[in-house]
Amino acid sequence: MTDVIVSHDKAEQYATVAIDRPDTGNAMSPAVIADLGDHIEATAADDAVRSIVVTGTGGTFSAGADVDVFAARADDPDAVIDYLDSFSALYARMEAVSVPIIGRVNGPAYGGGYELAMACDLRIAATDATLCPAEIRMGVVPPFERLCLELGEGLAQELCFTGGVLEAEAVADTDLFSRVVAPDRLDDAVRDVASRIARRSPNAVAQTKRAMVRHRADEIARGRAYRHALDEQCVRHPDFAESVAAFREGREPDYE
Repeated sequence: MTDVIVSHDKAEQYATVAIDRPDTGNAMSPAVIADLGDHIEATAADDAVRSIVVTGTGGTFSAGADVDVFAARADDPDAVIDYLDSFSALYARMEAVSVPIIGRVNGPAYGGGYELAMACDLRIAATDATLCPAEIRMGVVPPFERLCLELGEGLAQELCFTGGVLEAEAVADTDLFSRVVAPDRLDDAVRDVASRIARRSPNAVAQTKRAMVRHRADEIARGRAYRHALDEQCVRHPDFAESVAAFREGREPDYE
């Protein structure tokens, strides 16, 4: 049984790729990360698909990294870095496909889940959706690049330093989401955008996505490269193991 499911809306010419691990908050294990990339690429290659919707089943977008994977690799910094790098590789695959990717943010999007939402070309959120750069809670550097570009550095810095939670409704007037709608209107809003994309030239849409990804690619790549180097230091620091242990045990970390 797969943890990533694909469905098609043939009338509006879009496909939905959804993480289906509700018992884990749709956490992104290594298998889920690989499957997401494979399904997105395969679906984008279908000429009948003009856009892709990425989401999570149930009431959660994604809780992000699988804490059990972090815990199992806590004594192997190289393995932790490989796991963190796999997230960046997935987001690069999402940028590389020619069709727009719509993030259907239906609930909490934490850590890797928050960055999965940020890696979508546009995001439509329910009013009760929340985002959180939770990596700081695990003792590593949160992916900040897209958040700074879309939200501005002031609030992005506060969120990244604290691992704070951002309510979608509170930032409805920023560039973070293209729309913030009531939960019972979320699917209608996603379908409306997807149907309008389907009415445009596939070639022009593909070239527009390419241009817009290129427009900010250098800035994102610079930040990501520096963050990678800092994560190399973070996962070798005692704070990392303590952060993971405290998170799993439901207690406050005790940093020395």
